[in-house]
Amino acid sequence: MSVKGFENIVKIKTFGNVDKNLMEKILDIIAECYGRLGPPITFSVNLNIFETSGGQGFFASHDALQGKPTINIYMDRLSSLPLTVVEGGIRRQVAHSILHGSPEFYKIKFPAELRQSMHIYGLPETLATEILYGAAMAAKEFNVTRFLVECGYIEDQVAYARYMLEPTSEEMQAWEMAKNNPTAKIVYLVMTIRDISCAIPLLKNPNLTNEIKKLLEKRTSHLPENYREIIQRMVDETIQKFSEDTFKNINLLVKAFVEEIIRKELGTHKYGAETIRGLEKRE
Repeated sequence: MSVKGFENIVKIKTFGNVDKNLMEKILDIIAECYGRLGPPITFSVNLNIFETSGGQGFFASHDALQGKPTINIYMDRLSSLPLTVVEGGIRRQVAHSILHGSPEFYKIKFPAELRQSMHIYGLPETLATEILYGAAMAAKEFNVTRFLVECGYIEDQVAYARYMLEPTSEEMQAWEMAKNNPTAKIVYLVMTIRDISCAIPLLKNPNLTNEIKKLLEKRTSHLPENYREIIQRMVDETIQKFSEDTFKNINLLVKAFVEEIIRKELGTHKYGAETIRGLEKRE
């Protein structure tokens, strides 16, 4: 992509004392990626580069809540990471701007199954929103990996998957805090599926299948067997069968969350499974 073409597409803002050399490397990655993949969905994107993250968890993120794609990059988060992981993560944000760079992908209505669960179990809207957010992120992350791999970005996406699937002490501690609270367990399991979804398209590559399976097993090894089985079943029966339709995939995953996680964790609620079946028959 020419310098002029890049400037027409990417509107750059920096915040704080941003390392110029590192920023140039990032801009080169982004320019090459748009040159290969094509422009963002709105033909322009806001790129914000921050010196510090201020608590932001990931080193790069994307949204389109203000009407156009916005990529945020946090220099303090990526400076210590391997280059292939940085490349993989930044290319993912570029891919999001192409595939999911409009507000409809971020302002999603509650699917029917989730609304039912809110009514039956009295789930607060904040919890239902977290569940929907997890499903939406999982579906979009899956699509991004599939898109990038189809376009020839494999090595960096494998490196990113290894980074995402490496268990951390924080995740272990979070499980210890959540495991005795049904709603906290629901959120934990949903976010685990969100985090592993980026690796699932790589299972279809015969040269990578065994490695990715081992990484998935390692990522969930701290969970009891029944929860590992639930996650594996959702990977095999739902996520690996995603279509090109992001919104259909989100609905399918929410339905799986309700059936495999929410009902099993909250099924002893006084309204219980019989009420759920009754409601389904009336729809």
